[in-house]
Amino acid sequence: MAEPHHVVLTAVGSDRPGIVDEVAAFIAERGGNLEDSRMVNLHGQFAMVLLVSAAPEAVSRICDDLDDLCARSRLRAEVHPADMAAPPGRPAVPYRLAVTAMDHPGLVQAVAHVLHEEGVNIESVDTSLRPAPYTNAPLFEMEMVVSVPADAPVARLRERLAGLCDAMNMDWQLTAL
Repeated sequence: MAEPHHVVLTAVGSDRPGIVDEVAAFIAERGGNLEDSRMVNLHGQFAMVLLVSAAPEAVSRICDDLDDLCARSRLRAEVHPADMAAPPGRPAVPYRLAVTAMDHPGLVQAVAHVLHEEGVNIESVDTSLRPAPYTNAPLFEMEMVVSVPADAPVARLRERLAGLCDAMNMDWQLTAL
């Protein structure tokens, strides 16, 4: 049996009941296996990022029939090859970074910039707006999973994050996973 190939299928469309069922059935009917995914309703737009494994013939069927899925499901979808080789790099330690602040533009970029400068890789990001207690003002919440190089001085990263978060009036917490 041939080694499975991996592709990333992305799809976005108006949210409605059955959309996940349709995409999952499309993959399964063509011989694909859904290995990993992130799916979310973003203000009425349902977005999916799916890691699919399949034999080469099944990957071809998925790619060849993608226009049918888009037409039937009213989605915008694309398939991209996924390189499953281990990424080059140094050993890293996973951390969870949680940030809360009154919402204003630039919060994600500011945090991402500090992480980039410190050589930290962002593995995942979840953000949301919620009404703040009492005032109902928009409260921004962000949770990241990051990979900190094993040889990086975590104290320096904490110092940089503390300075940024103090300057931007953000609460934050960095914890090892």
